[in-house]
Amino acid sequence: MTLLATPTLAVLLLLTSIATTSDPPESVGSLPRPPSPAGPWLEKGSLLFKQGDVTGALKAFQAAARADPADARAPYLQGVALQKQGDLVAASAAYRAALARKPDFAEAHNNLGEIALGQGNPAGAARAFEAAVKARPAYPEAHFNLGVARDAQGGGADAVVAYREAVRLKPGDASYRLNLGAALRRRGDLDGALAALLESTRLAPKEPLGWVNLGMLEADQRSYDQAATALERATKLKPDFALAWNRLGRVELRRGHLDRAVEVQERARRLEPASGAFAADLCRALIELKSTARAVTECRAAVALDGRNPLARYELAKALVAKGDCAEAHRQIDAFSAMPEVKPEARSQAAEIGNSCGKRPPRAP
Repeated sequence: MTLLATPTLAVLLLLTSIATTSDPPESVGSLPRPPSPAGPWLEKGSLLFKQGDVTGALKAFQAAARADPADARAPYLQGVALQKQGDLVAASAAYRAALARKPDFAEAHNNLGEIALGQGNPAGAARAFEAAVKARPAYPEAHFNLGVARDAQGGGADAVVAYREAVRLKPGDASYRLNLGAALRRRGDLDGALAALLESTRLAPKEPLGWVNLGMLEADQRSYDQAATALERATKLKPDFALAWNRLGRVELRRGHLDRAVEVQERARRLEPASGAFAADLCRALIELKSTARAVTECRAAVALDGRNPLARYELAKALVAKGDCAEAHRQIDAFSAMPEVKPEARSQAAEIGNSCGKRPPRAP
């Protein structure tokens, strides 16, 4: 059973879909099913799990483990039930017990990787997923999850390799294409990324995440009309998708549709009022619209929400220059330039904006 994909909302990267897998009790893929005294208990537990009685299923799987201490299915299925209940420590122990009985149990390796990934341990997750694909090379979910873990480690080419293998094994899965497209884009292969994302949206035309990714990639290539079409589709499919509205607002700004850009960014702000990045984007649109007072308000909100966001400081400085508040503009430029992630060319550009407002006031001794 493939769990629901969970998007990672990365501000500077295309979205990726993180899918982890737990086989349902009625199917444990690579594991053979020899006659065993645990069999009736496993069947009962599988039925209860399918009916939603996870507690009853867990009791049946525990009885199966007692009935046949050599059957690896019993501790594995205990792990599935415990993971469903959110007891990840006990679930991990159960999966390891299954592996002690059958070291090449691919699903148990995969689910241990899922837990490690969820706990912020991508290196440990990658090792588990590597063991899963070694145990069962034709296991698409494990290859996909290995790509996710490698992505989380900044794996680049290695992530692409894993995603490609997942796509080869299961070409009809849109989420696999989605992550492949995102990984290719980060590698600079925009043509490959476009092909993967177009196929993702063809396979799952009602999945808004795919359309957002496609729109962002089209915007990267300055195909702003196509980007707007894709992002509009995402907002229609999921009207509360704040990032889709935000990215659409950026595209509308680049198209010169200033009123529309402000309108759309306001929608994103209402949906995610705690986002400093969205407030900064709204400020930028308001500056272009020459709505200076509102721009200053939004940029101050952006800085208050996330004072470490360089974009917020930069846009606030621009808004203050437009307002004529040169002293405060220079203070914001100094704060922006002091941020270690700001590149020298961006510092120079900020200095030019400050110079356009007049002479810098003397620094305090």
